[in-house]
Amino acid sequence: MPTVVASEIMRTLHRIHTQLSDLRTRIAAGPRQIAAYTAQVEAAEAGRTGVQEDVKKAKMTTDQKQLQLKTAETKIRDLDAKLNACKTNREYQTLTEQIAADKMATKVLEDEILESLDRVDSIKKTLPTAETAVEAARKVLGETKARVAAEGTHLETEVQRLRSELEATERELPADIRDLYDRAIKQKGGEGMAPLDGDSCGGCYHQITGNMHSELLVGKVVMCRSCGRLLYLPERTSSG
Repeated sequence: MPTVVASEIMRTLHRIHTQLSDLRTRIAAGPRQIAAYTAQVEAAEAGRTGVQEDVKKAKMTTDQKQLQLKTAETKIRDLDAKLNACKTNREYQTLTEQIAADKMATKVLEDEILESLDRVDSIKKTLPTAETAVEAARKVLGETKARVAAEGTHLETEVQRLRSELEATERELPADIRDLYDRAIKQKGGEGMAPLDGDSCGGCYHQITGNMHSELLVGKVVMCRSCGRLLYLPERTSSG
């Protein structure tokens, strides 16, 4: 096979393999992007749920304190009723002191309830932000899914076109070269070929021998002894 023709075929094959590799990388990136944005949606939803749970807990705390207050107020009313039935000053003094202590406790409870209500309101104010984060994350996820689906269709079409081009180009290889080519592709995929870079392999940069260089110049296929790549002359060399 003439040098120019052999080099052109190898360059074409390498170009197709490189393009196919790039397309497959882009196709594989789609599901990863969807997974990443799905995780963001889940994180946003978890954040919203956390806020909702905090509101619920704060309300429960407020309800408990309000129940305690009602119980304390009922107790105070009962003690007030007992004052009129006291038979001794000592008994009256004891009840009076107890009522005073209970009223002080209810005052503390009232302050705690106000603080608890403020906490409920404060937490509730963060809920719209959490809701907005969920909506934004879902929107991005939806847009990403639509884009990946559209791009995926286009990319798959390109893959099929390149595969057809690859098969047609591979049929141009002589049987002996095809065997070398198949082994290189099996071992390294699209990286199984490399252009000659001066006197070195363009893949691993290991220097080739003079005989190997001469064989390339007369149209023979040369395998890099270091990395096993199939070497070909770059376009600038083959064109003179």
